[in-house]
Amino acid sequence: MLRSLRRLSDKPGFTLIELLIVIAIILILIAIALPNFLSAQLRAKVADVRGCQRTIRTANEAYHADFRYYAPDVDGNERVPGSFWTWKDMWRRLPYLNPCDSEICTYMMLTTPIAYMKEFCFEPFIGRTDRSAIPGNKKLAFFEYSTPRHQGNGPGSFSYETAKRYGLGYVMISMGPDLGPNYDWENGWLTLGTRTYIPSSPIYSPTNGVRSVGDIVTTNRGPEG
Repeated sequence: MLRSLRRLSDKPGFTLIELLIVIAIILILIAIALPNFLSAQLRAKVADVRGCQRTIRTANEAYHADFRYYAPDVDGNERVPGSFWTWKDMWRRLPYLNPCDSEICTYMMLTTPIAYMKEFCFEPFIGRTDRSAIPGNKKLAFFEYSTPRHQGNGPGSFSYETAKRYGLGYVMISMGPDLGPNYDWENGWLTLGTRTYIPSSPIYSPTNGVRSVGDIVTTNRGPEG
């Protein structure tokens, strides 16, 4: 018995220094690989945003071909054409729907009753999670959407006339990798029209790095930036 224990104790093993060296090498490899992995995730989400916004844009063009105007900004209190009613008022008359305090009713214009697109696109940088805990954000993670007629604006208003001048029918916004709102809602139609995105309203550009500050924006003209 003592002889067999002596044989086991004589077998070579790792010393403490060797184990520390192995752990250090593993940590170095993780430090090298992790940023590349995170960058790949961000690139995938950006591609998802681009694909989603392209799908919605295609659906919105089909909607425009049928009704001669783009899907309205429902939660932005846009009025029904030729009426004092807002689209939000119209949706609220349907008891099975939510009060339209997020963009869900806006995008439902593209799915109901005519299915210009089959399913909703969610904000990939947040997913389907509840955003209500984030100050200044709405409860469901859809792309922010607005038209020149939001808040009851119409011909003669600054937003309407500015957007008309530059051929802008709507704006659709993803928060981008920085997860912060950057779009200038006060002068947005002007900055989009003149393409003066920076510094007042930065648009995401991967040329400045995958974590570039700025929103990912699409209009009826296509991707902006």
